Amino acid sequence: MKVNRDKLKWYIDNVKYNYPNSTPEEFADHLANYIEMNPACIDVNGVARTGRYYYSTVGYGVFSLFGEKYRMGRIEIFDKENESGYQVDEGIYTLPHEVASQFEDFIESIETDLPIEIKIGSHKWCEEECAKALGFTDSDQMREPEVIKAYQRKKNDEYAKSQGYTDWDDLVANSKWTKKKNEK
Repeated sequence: MKVNRDKLKWYIDNVKYNYPNSTPEEFADHLANYIEMNPACIDVNGVARTGRYYYSTVGYGVFSLFGEKYRMGRIEIFDKENESGYQVDEGIYTLPHEVASQFEDFIESIETDLPIEIKIGSHKWCEEECAKALGFTDSDQMREPEVIKAYQRKKNDEYAKSQGYTDWDDLVANSKWTKKKNEK
């Protein structure tokens, strides 16, 4: 992320002019409002400083119940001194959906002269917490075909009920997309 300092200065001058007697808290609030309503001073895709190493994220497709709560991917590390055009190393990440985009944006905004290393948490820990959040007693249950089928059926039934049907079968039987018996 890159901040346009000229535009930020204009925002600060504008807040000082329009709210000359504001407290530091009020000033911060007014400045934040200006930036949120006119975010031209923030370049989300810009890089704060240039460096030898830069990073990119690549999301993985998670086609299991784990994907209900988590997003996974890899972080590719590039070195401008390496002429191959390929990453020089990579790492992986497992993040709850609500923070994954923020993390990916942050990682992709980094350029450093020195490489970085991050190691926190564990995949097993994430699986255990996902299983709890989904109502399972053990993360191994998320891999059992019958458990997966029952979970998906429950989610389909909940959706059907939210649409005014008794369950998924009722929705499918009465869907405008389902051929009626006399339409064969």
